[in-house]
Amino acid sequence: MLFSTYTFVYFLFLVVLVRWALPRLAVPWLLFASYVFYLSWDPRYGVLLLGATAGSWLLGLAMERAPRLRRLWVTLGVVTSLLLLGFFKYAQFTLDTLWSLGLPGASPVLGIVLPLGISFFTFQALSYVVDVYRGAPAVRSPVAYALYISFFPQLIAGPIVRANELVPQLLERQPFRPGQFASGVDLLLRGLLKKVVLADRFAMVSDLVFADPTGHSAAMTALGVLCYAGQIYCDFSAYTDIARGAGRMLGFELPENFRLPYLSASPTEFWRRWHITLSRWLRDYLYIPLGGNRHGEGRRMLNLVITMALGGLWHGASFTFVVWGLLHGFALLLHRAWVRLTRGSSIEDLARRGDAVEVSVARSRLVFIGLYRALATLLTFAFVCFAWVFFRSPDFASALGLLGQLLRGGTALVQPEGGLRLVSVALIALGAAHLLGLSPRPAALWRRLSARRAFAPLRGLVWALAVLACYLLSARPSSFIYFQF
Repeated sequence: MLFSTYTFVYFLFLVVLVRWALPRLAVPWLLFASYVFYLSWDPRYGVLLLGATAGSWLLGLAMERAPRLRRLWVTLGVVTSLLLLGFFKYAQFTLDTLWSLGLPGASPVLGIVLPLGISFFTFQALSYVVDVYRGAPAVRSPVAYALYISFFPQLIAGPIVRANELVPQLLERQPFRPGQFASGVDLLLRGLLKKVVLADRFAMVSDLVFADPTGHSAAMTALGVLCYAGQIYCDFSAYTDIARGAGRMLGFELPENFRLPYLSASPTEFWRRWHITLSRWLRDYLYIPLGGNRHGEGRRMLNLVITMALGGLWHGASFTFVVWGLLHGFALLLHRAWVRLTRGSSIEDLARRGDAVEVSVARSRLVFIGLYRALATLLTFAFVCFAWVFFRSPDFASALGLLGQLLRGGTALVQPEGGLRLVSVALIALGAAHLLGLSPRPAALWRRLSARRAFAPLRGLVWALAVLACYLLSARPSSFIYFQF
């Protein structure tokens, strides 16, 4: 059940209607709806979701009731979660790798189907078990915990939610807040527009280029890489917007996952803005347990690289994802080295202390800071786009071929003007969406009008027209990129 289909719109309308008509039955109703949502893909894997939920819930209770065995229970929970994820996601990859290293015969094809959302609900279950081990209270209500794991807006592709963020909201009776509901609709519509109008149009160009990495001119190849950068951001942030918007319509707040990451001035800042919930998960449950920065600079560097490499592998069973993660890991190390080298100088230090400069030199330093940040942002974006090539390519040959085409050029089999027209239409649509006030941070005029009760019918009309526009302007139906992870 894709978010960008009419089926989901009807489903969400029914869920929201019953949720607020029967507020006392909100949690069991939403749990039922979440399983209907997940089972609509493949009923067989509902057992997998239910098993992961029941196992982690029971382990949480066991750790609280038998504290002397806490280490045993948390080890069992972590190992079970990783084995579950490893089998479905990495078994075929592991066999292929072993055979490629010289084992006789051909690698068998296991035919394992990757269950939707397994990476996300496994991470949530694992984080809950670890949090209880660290002292967090176990969730007593099996229904509330099951809904925490399976909450349908964020079940398939996040954001990755902690138990202490969602469970307290589920255990308390949430009142209907018109402002929260309205902002949820705005956010959901923003996500729909970003997906069907922007992401799917960017995909037209990027899919064309990545399907034939060496068959286009350097200009068209560069356009394809840029379009993929736009596609994956609009696609993934659109899913998050829809998830958070649906959550608000149901009375719950989900964590923010993106903060304009392409405006980052360093790799470190990029990971504070991109897929925020995954970044903090990797920090809290991988980087810190590995030792974090507690054992010297050398160990810290190693921990960071390992964390980013495993973060890359989490995205998919391919060495191209590992390389993508390693690229970002080494970029983080280089940025840290640059910060240490320039600490106290007039470069990074000024950028950090821009608001504390003396009045006599404020203007010159502010100009310097602005120029420095602009250049740093361009370099960071260029690096991110370079790394996306490995993330998007199916193998190293395709990635290296595309990068080589960027350097040496080639015959233009497709005129770049066609792609540029698509991009222009997408950007115009995005600007129009913001002018219409479909952003969760609308223009001042829209905010003033929204505060008036008489404006409510007009706002409802705009919402309905926006939903219709999403499908009329849609490029082509396609699943979200992160469904495959």
